[in-house]
Amino acid sequence: DMATDLTAVNFVGVDISPIYPAAIHPRNCAFSRECIVSGLTQPDCSFDVAYQRNVASGFTFEHWTRSIAEAYRILKPGGYFESVETDVRVHDAGPMTNACFDHMVMSMASRSVDPSVVKSLDKLMIAAGFVDVRVVEYRVPLGEYGGKLGQLWKQNMTAIMETVKPHLAKAGRIGEQQVGEMIREMGRETKSGDFKSFQTVYVTYGRKPL
Repeated sequence: DMATDLTAVNFVGVDISPIYPAAIHPRNCAFSRECIVSGLTQPDCSFDVAYQRNVASGFTFEHWTRSIAEAYRILKPGGYFESVETDVRVHDAGPMTNACFDHMVMSMASRSVDPSVVKSLDKLMIAAGFVDVRVVEYRVPLGEYGGKLGQLWKQNMTAIMETVKPHLAKAGRIGEQQVGEMIREMGRETKSGDFKSFQTVYVTYGRKPL
């Protein structure tokens, strides 16, 4: 979308999975299958901006330090790095909504993933050498009470829960059918309007020194 709007800017997208469009995309946009924690093929000091999003559910502390260091490497002096991540915890939620996300946290812990890291990415960026580091927090509603945004966020979170249902069952040592019922109950709780649930999204950015 940005490549379509900003035709004078070249964009390069990378992902560990080939989920990007293979044929239909603007000429100023390219994609490649790469792992940011193993190292990218892009040369040093070659980008003005590096942007990373939604990796918290799979990143260990070591992964975070590697990926931030890699962003620092590929940026030109004066270039900016921005990370956008969601705190897995839900505030003001119903009991089954809390249960769903508790199982998500247990699943992450079984893989040595600490979801609280998203609250301190500024410290990791400063340790990597970035300056002028800032954090902006957004409260995103989860449920119909939040209008279109709340509905879309609920749809997104429900899809994630359904996708990782086997992992949630394994982490909680319960059956997938029981997890499915928890997810359905979460849908009812976030539709009723009785709970004004929300999650916090952290936008952390900083600049590579000149």
